[in-house]
Amino acid sequence: MPLNKNAYIRYRMIDSLLRIHPFVKTSTIIEKLYDRHDLSVSERTINKDVTDMCTELHAPIEYNHSEKAYYYPQNVTEIFPSLDLHQDEITALTFYAKTLQQYKDFGIFEDFTNAIDKVTDAVRIKSTQSTVRQKMIIHPENFPKFHGSDLIPEIISGFDTKKKFEFDYLKHTSDTPKRHLVTPLLLKEYDHLWYLIGQIEGKEFVTIFALDRISNFQLSNIDCEIVSSFDPDHYFNHAFGIAVPEGEVEDVVLEFDAWRGRYLISAPIHKSQELVQETEDKITLRIKVIPFHELHAKILGYGNTVRVVSPESLKLKIKQLLQDSLNKY
Repeated sequence: MPLNKNAYIRYRMIDSLLRIHPFVKTSTIIEKLYDRHDLSVSERTINKDVTDMCTELHAPIEYNHSEKAYYYPQNVTEIFPSLDLHQDEITALTFYAKTLQQYKDFGIFEDFTNAIDKVTDAVRIKSTQSTVRQKMIIHPENFPKFHGSDLIPEIISGFDTKKKFEFDYLKHTSDTPKRHLVTPLLLKEYDHLWYLIGQIEGKEFVTIFALDRISNFQLSNIDCEIVSSFDPDHYFNHAFGIAVPEGEVEDVVLEFDAWRGRYLISAPIHKSQELVQETEDKITLRIKVIPFHELHAKILGYGNTVRVVSPESLKLKIKQLLQDSLNKY
């Protein structure tokens, strides 16, 4: 098996095309490699690849002169008996599996980690994998398992059925749960908790359900409607947190002490964040959001290292919340 990564990609592409089509021209292989992998190769390279595949992998590739194309005879066995991963790919898989350890109590993520272990076993890289793990010291932040996390596998599987979900939901403001029939749209994580976004039967708007307040979950026998109007990226575009409140999108300008601001330049608080001004002492940032209590909590969490510059309504709200806090002492 070639050590060169691009050669391996070319081999895989040639094998795949020969299994799909009765005849494959060199020009077709070149075109597919560029379209799918952004690889530009010559006809000479492909012809050499075919020769190498016949020699190294015992691929039974033949050439039809009338078609001027390569082909496989019938019932060709698999020529890639095991997955061949490069060192950087092994490292990436190992890192991905370790970062998911924070969700180790969630069954579906445990299955994912097990799946990665099977992949690495399949390529016979146990010794290499051990070396990677010794070199890569990863300690992801762990969070306690929350009530409702056991629903995640059911919900993910339920999406594939295209059936509506049926469950009881208890709001924080109510003492009695209410039964809902919901077309599921999205499973979303925020602040280490998980939420189901869906459309309640008979409603035109979408609703956000916290998984920890869902009970008696089951799949119905009713088909989901197509909700073409829901675009997750657009829906949460100007939200700060999980809630999408009614209101106008505003330019929120925040002035931070320089040390805090430099950290937030590296780890933005919102995808719309822009740098407005940077001085030796202060850094000013702008985000475009609908101000809501989750934004208020975020700002208050920065303590005396932040000042709201605008809008005025948000500035007054933060002043009020700070005064309310002082009044408690």
